Amino acid sequence: MKYSYNSIKSSLHSQEPWVNVFLLKYITLPLVYVMVNYTKITPNIISLLSLMFGLFSAYNYFLGDVLLGGAMYFVSYIFDATDGKVARIKDIGKPYGAWLDICIDRLNLIIIATSIAYNGYVKSGDINIIFLNCFFLGLAFVGWESRYNIDYYKLKHKTKGSVTKSESKYHKWCVKKGVIKAPITLPELFLFYLIFSPILKLEFHTLSILIFF
Repeated sequence: MKYSYNSIKSSLHSQEPWVNVFLLKYITLPLVYVMVNYTKITPNIISLLSLMFGLFSAYNYFLGDVLLGGAMYFVSYIFDATDGKVARIKDIGKPYGAWLDICIDRLNLIIIATSIAYNGYVKSGDINIIFLNCFFLGLAFVGWESRYNIDYYKLKHKTKGSVTKSESKYHKWCVKKGVIKAPITLPELFLFYLIFSPILKLEFHTLSILIFF
């Protein structure tokens, strides 16, 4: 094979969400292996597939089919977790591809979260869930914009974060495994909100937790 399975494993980020490393890699890595060795699919096409399933997810949530909506978002997330890996393995990553991936991520979040909030409003009659969802989306985009501005400032001025003289065993373990230091991150919370909370009817509570984070 042109690309070995070990090279596929190395395509993971150095700071992946825990769910990607300890659970979803058993789906994403074999899928990437097939993509890079047996198909000519490009990262941009994979991103567009993520958008397509995201739209299908939002449509089903809008209709009240929370099971199919959750399943379609899961498929969308899997494709979203593979496009970057394919680009890194084949060394064909482009700035436009990264921009497209980010835009699709944000668009999926807006349409799916809004459809979930609408579905929650239809079932409960509580309009507050609509306003809470809008507040959550606003905070999410402000947070992302702030993070990118900080990262840009660090790159422009070549600054580094604080370095501790002695790192804990836990931190070293996280670096070794390639996971984010925090055991619960926004990707895990997004997955719970966009898949499980409508099924468990916990949309309002999950939104409150997301806003807190």
